[in-house]
Amino acid sequence: MLTGSLFGIIFVISALLLASLSQMTRKPLLILFLCLTLSGYSQPGTTVGPDVKPGSFALDEIAGRVLLDSIYATRTGTQYAFINGTEYFPYHYRAKHKPLLFYGEDRTSEITVSGRKHKGIKLQYDTFTDEVIFSEIDNDFGRNLYLISIKPDLIGGFTLFFRTDTLRFRYFSSEETRGEIQPGFYETAYNGTTKYIIRHRSVVHQRNGIDEYYHSPAGYVITPQGYKRISSGNKFFKLFGEGSAEMKKIVDRQGINLRKAGKRQIINVLQAYDNRSGAVK
Repeated sequence: MLTGSLFGIIFVISALLLASLSQMTRKPLLILFLCLTLSGYSQPGTTVGPDVKPGSFALDEIAGRVLLDSIYATRTGTQYAFINGTEYFPYHYRAKHKPLLFYGEDRTSEITVSGRKHKGIKLQYDTFTDEVIFSEIDNDFGRNLYLISIKPDLIGGFTLFFRTDTLRFRYFSSEETRGEIQPGFYETAYNGTTKYIIRHRSVVHQRNGIDEYYHSPAGYVITPQGYKRISSGNKFFKLFGEGSAEMKKIVDRQGINLRKAGKRQIINVLQAYDNRSGAVK
């Protein structure tokens, strides 16, 4: 007979597989599955090591893990490492303004996990908790989705492709930044001689007893002097040391208000600065 642990795992996996099948195919397979499990169907014993006996609880758990890996491969089309993530609870379900970056906008995504790049998947980024969320596996026979928060130490980087913009993210650790900025995922908006990164974050305000999350990104310039947040004009110009006067000329020439400048305007200013005559490459 199947143990409760393995039976439960097989039942969940079978439900997921059945959800992806047509109605005509689903019914006979469901009947077959119930017949097999109720009649005490089990896999033949498999040798997995000298300390594990066939039919033991450990063997059931190993079989369950193999089957769970298989369901991920079946539903996503390749072997993802998302099995190492944790379930993500949408704590913001009552909020009108959600912390998910550009929530509701169509996108495609790609991510590098454990050194492997996976393309054409659906990702969300929680700007309040700094979590990367995978949401493609059907639950409840196609009515809902499993939400999986991927472990950040497995992520080599991820990209969100929107209709009008592409956002590339990677993780900045405290060791890398020497503690000058908060560790986490940052968009690498410009990667020239001077670098520009954006922390996509949310601030929370209560409205009628409900937490609402408002997108409040913070931009940083990386120079030989370190990581500095973009703020007022005078502070921004000082980031460039001996080149501050030249940067001020570029900003004035382009007529940019740094306090209100968008990402594209900041990138244009930095590109002009990096490409100026006599600049060190």
